[in-house]
Amino acid sequence: MKASSECFPCVLAQARRNLDEWDGSERQKFEAMIESVKRLESAKFGMKPIELSKLVNDAIKNFTGVEDFYAVRKRKLNDNAMKIVKEVLELAKNSDDPIKTLVLAAVLGNHLDFGVKDVELDREFITLVKTSELFIDDFAVFMNRLSSAKMLLYILDNTGEAVFDKALVDEIKDEFKVEVKVAVRSAPIINDVTKEDALYIGFTEDEIVESGTTMAGMSLDVASEEFANLWKKADLIISKGQGNFEGLEEIHDERLFFLLEAKCSVVARIVGVEVGGMILKNWK
Repeated sequence: MKASSECFPCVLAQARRNLDEWDGSERQKFEAMIESVKRLESAKFGMKPIELSKLVNDAIKNFTGVEDFYAVRKRKLNDNAMKIVKEVLELAKNSDDPIKTLVLAAVLGNHLDFGVKDVELDREFITLVKTSELFIDDFAVFMNRLSSAKMLLYILDNTGEAVFDKALVDEIKDEFKVEVKVAVRSAPIINDVTKEDALYIGFTEDEIVESGTTMAGMSLDVASEEFANLWKKADLIISKGQGNFEGLEEIHDERLFFLLEAKCSVVARIVGVEVGGMILKNWK
């Protein structure tokens, strides 16, 4: 997916949000934003949005010396999600299709900020899982491919929502004889899942693969050798979240399914849904 002019305000807003997590002075934050704007001078037409994002995120990291702005918030996101997931699992168990229910929960996990509310959020989330629908629904195709798959590669996105990704992965492993590998970012970037975060929510060392990307999304251009080998071997690939969609949207591969919420107008137009549309889409 190629970045458009609409992506510039978004990536600069991302840089500012990073600085909200930093205890620098207002003058320092002002100067850090100037460095971010300067770094965008090296942007080239045809770059992916996640590549633009990396330019400003690297500028902020270099200016502040902070490697992981969201370390504390990521832990809180995961903790709050783990409080909710038990009820989601119970809901899935009693539903007509547990995997479909957990697919919806996985997408909705990306929709809500688990650091905003407490009890109210619990109720809102469960209600949304019960009432939401996929705007693009290739679930039948997905299940057909899953039924014969021996290895699934699941590319994780954000902390918090990854708790629901794990619930989905566990249900898939219970129902099908399939090996699952989960790919994580190879360095902290915004609130995306790193190996440390994945271990914290219960994934095992054997399940986790370092993807090679230090961007807020996956691109095969930067894939680690281990990830590249698993990509070739996988019978089924789930690209979770908008950042991974931005990096992999141009890949034509019948094994590839995108599971996300279209959070911005650019992605929504490409996919053909309204902003906020929930999607399980085969690459076709």
